[in-house]
Amino acid sequence: MWKMAERILVVDDQTAMQDLLTDLLEQRGAEPVAVGTVEEGLEMVSKSPDAFDLVILDLDFGEGQTNGLAGLEEIKKINPSLPVVILTGKGTISTAVEAIKLGAQEYVEKDFYIEENMELALTRLNHLIRATIDNKRLRREREFYREELKGRYNIVGKSRAIQQVHQQIAEVASIPRPVLIRGERGTGKELVAAAIHNNSDRQKRPFITINCAALAEGLLECELFGQEDNAFTNSSFREGRFVLADRGTLFLDEIGNMSVEFQQKILRVLEYQQFERVGGTKTIKVDVRVIAATNSDMEADIEVGKFRADLYDRLAFETIWLPPLRDRKEDIELLCYHFMERLAGEVADIKPKRLAPETLEHLHAYDWPGNVRELKYVIERITYKVDGDTISPHHLPQEILTAYSRAGDGETLSNRLAQVEKQILMDVYEQCQGELEDVARQLSTPLESLKQLMQKHQIDDVQ
Repeated sequence: MWKMAERILVVDDQTAMQDLLTDLLEQRGAEPVAVGTVEEGLEMVSKSPDAFDLVILDLDFGEGQTNGLAGLEEIKKINPSLPVVILTGKGTISTAVEAIKLGAQEYVEKDFYIEENMELALTRLNHLIRATIDNKRLRREREFYREELKGRYNIVGKSRAIQQVHQQIAEVASIPRPVLIRGERGTGKELVAAAIHNNSDRQKRPFITINCAALAEGLLECELFGQEDNAFTNSSFREGRFVLADRGTLFLDEIGNMSVEFQQKILRVLEYQQFERVGGTKTIKVDVRVIAATNSDMEADIEVGKFRADLYDRLAFETIWLPPLRDRKEDIELLCYHFMERLAGEVADIKPKRLAPETLEHLHAYDWPGNVRELKYVIERITYKVDGDTISPHHLPQEILTAYSRAGDGETLSNRLAQVEKQILMDVYEQCQGELEDVARQLSTPLESLKQLMQKHQIDDVQ
């Protein structure tokens, strides 16, 4: 069965026709929205030009009312790529020709066969509607990456390792050849790929991504190369990501998860920039820059025959190694404040916190197996949960506290006790919002003794 577009706007002044079309479209899996005048339809399209994937527009709305041809002309001014089907009960060759000239994709008469004719029209428009949906997704992805790439690609850090990555990005971005990005999970491989694209001559063209490990091989082939109608039972036409990325960049994440047989197909596209859709025979030519990424041990995979050496050679025109966070711990503080600022920008009621010096020591003691991604999630969770303005060690997850405890096993007992004493004082002081009498009461300590302890640990300027 043909896969229907996501949202379809029906503009017709006859309630019975609205109901008929709505039922037909819902049976096909669409989400139809019906209105009774051209003005209502234009208002909905102008408010959100990308909200609909197709408009079905009546031609005749009665004497004194705006007709469908005028509405069609305005719709095409708002969104030239939005497909429109014109309906009429007074079909003539001249009105059909005029509608097509104004940009209508189909012209369907209201007669006893309208359901069959509408189904045929929609089937003929299948490719165009799918392309409309794909283009909208492309625009959303472009906007996302434009935001992500602000501020020197949003690759935060001042460490020598990260500065080296910045330098490699700048050097290779303008070279129209593949790039292989290697590093552990969570190190930011996709962001580096986007940075390369954004700094290249293709920056105004599509940047398309796909995770090769997330799909079974049959689905991956359809996603990358596309498929023709009825390539499989009840399957519909699908544009592949190589076509969507034409004249732009395609990012293949986790490329090491492909089978050796499928790697041959990728190699062919890299070498000749051409392929066939699944179920098709026509050769399609594209101009796509491929950036690939993996956290696999490629050399070991090549040695045991899991990855083709010729594909590796083709991909690795330039290789960028991303350092794990444990090797760039001087960037942790910058990253923490960056993630807090980002979250605060997204959620009005959340404010960035201050990292207590002891908290930063704990963060440095942890090895971060999930790298920057793990740090991001930890800091975001703490930021929205903590009511005060300071993140203290007791707010951290247990695995970080444990790592800090193990790292301090070589310290003297007196130093460890002093650290524990200071941390307890700071935590209670924060909980009591700086009211010393409340702190003394909670710790069952005389007020003067409390002041002496706080001066000893330089927690606050106590008078």
